[in-house]
Amino acid sequence: MIRILLVLLTLLAAPAFAQSADSVSLDGAWRFHAGDATAWASPSLDDRAWTTLRVPAPWEDGIGDYNGYGWYRREVRLPDGLRGAPLGLRFGTVGDAFEVYWNGVRVGTRGGMPPDFMEGVVLRPFFIPDSVLDRAVDGRHVVAVRVYNAYAYGGLMTPVLVARYDTLASRRSPRSVVVGGLVSFFLAIGVYHLAFWLRRRAARENLLFAAVCLCVCVYGSTYAEPVQGALIPVMHPYRVGLLSLLAGGPAYVALVNRLFGLRGGRRTRLVHGAFAAAFAVGLVLPLPRLAEFNQWIDGALVMGLVTVVVRAWKASRPGSGTPAPHARTLLLGTAAFSVSLAYDLLSEYFAFIPVARVLPGLPGVFWIGFFVFLMAVGTATAGQWALTEVAALVDPLTELSRRHVLEDALRRESGRLRRTGGSLALVMIDLDHFKRINDTHGHRVGDQVLARVGRLLRSSARNLDLPARFGGEEFAVLLYDTDLAGALAFCERFRANLAEMRVPVAGGAAVQVTASMGVSVGSDLVDPDALVEVADRALYQAKGEGRDRLVSARVEGPDRVMEYVPRPGLQGIGNRE
Repeated sequence: MIRILLVLLTLLAAPAFAQSADSVSLDGAWRFHAGDATAWASPSLDDRAWTTLRVPAPWEDGIGDYNGYGWYRREVRLPDGLRGAPLGLRFGTVGDAFEVYWNGVRVGTRGGMPPDFMEGVVLRPFFIPDSVLDRAVDGRHVVAVRVYNAYAYGGLMTPVLVARYDTLASRRSPRSVVVGGLVSFFLAIGVYHLAFWLRRRAARENLLFAAVCLCVCVYGSTYAEPVQGALIPVMHPYRVGLLSLLAGGPAYVALVNRLFGLRGGRRTRLVHGAFAAAFAVGLVLPLPRLAEFNQWIDGALVMGLVTVVVRAWKASRPGSGTPAPHARTLLLGTAAFSVSLAYDLLSEYFAFIPVARVLPGLPGVFWIGFFVFLMAVGTATAGQWALTEVAALVDPLTELSRRHVLEDALRRESGRLRRTGGSLALVMIDLDHFKRINDTHGHRVGDQVLARVGRLLRSSARNLDLPARFGGEEFAVLLYDTDLAGALAFCERFRANLAEMRVPVAGGAAVQVTASMGVSVGSDLVDPDALVEVADRALYQAKGEGRDRLVSARVEGPDRVMEYVPRPGLQGIGNRE
């Protein structure tokens, strides 16, 4: 994951085009005038009295809230490397529709001006014909951009570049590259979690995380010019992006509640209802009114994000009861996502440093925050999945395998014996008079006995053998590639260790236990069910003969021909304090 993050940061920090003799950046100071007049395209116009605005930036940064027409102008001198070459001019995001003039000649339009207004999308660079370039005076070219903004932010909001047309046309804009890579990555993560949930319907946090990822992907794709061009005839990208955030809000709140073990209740239902109401309103409001309504949404989102972080922090504290697994990791991811999104929302109203200045092509800090959140949730859900898998396979008290694990291993090993030959042994173990320990000393002492027996079984068995808790005070050990002599040697080794085990109880006394054991050994065509049945019968025979002993039996082939060989155990041990 660290390597992926470094690659993404390298991509984000890399400029789209190197500044050289073959390109000219038009970022910096431009002359600006609100209003509209065709004469403002003339290269001979004296624009020294116009306002100076910085590009890239929305014009609201310099003149305050304004919707309507506005003109940008600046001079350009081409380097020697661009003279005589096919020239192109590339814009990123411009709010909203605009026309470009070079030396007083209109060279292109994006979108539609009123009365047939449609927001422009920059899918390709503008080509500057030689006849237009020849109109320069003493090498001085004048670029003028006529912009119409109907709502939200207007102006030249991303870098502007002059370069060879074929170079500009062959390269995608940095925003498309960066956003496309991030959206693809987030989409893959979301689909993975969705597929995981389809296989494990109880893992609802994976479904919620997939929903958040998919909503973020829809929101992010609205920043890519090809997607914008496809959406505008159907639904404005601005509306689609806002609706995707509103749709993902309830999933994000529910995900945080589930990850931190927080209860939803009436407050969560109110939040979900607010998101649903805002979604319905955002679906029908005209764009100018939607931009105004979005200011209220931004304020509510910021307060909600702060609340989410505070609740997550309280739930992750050691004194909060039982903190969720990986609580600190989740808190880091939740805080990073919430703070970054709040930063982007507040930067629309306050003079924060635009992230595009630091990482060209990145629309907002939100993307970095969500990447951190994704890594945190991925780590936490993977950890929870691992804990769930371990809990399904291992008995937490004795730290031995569960019964179904041993039964699966027994079936696999029996199949291997049919193909390759060999022998296999199964030892069934039952602690003698274990109920008396629970009744006399309580279940806490009984649990200590079971845990100590589990450790003894692990230390008595070989690394390749499989000890398991079969149920209650009953255990089983699967001995691979073991004949009767090897199985009996294991039993005597375990019984010797068990004889030395003492579990202290109140009053300075100690509990000692004994065990009855049944051993079954099979080879070649052994039936796994027969091996269990014979070992179980041998165990009950050992208990019937007085306990604290073992009985062994052979299983010959699939017909379950059994030969019992009783082997008395050590005398005088018993269960005593």
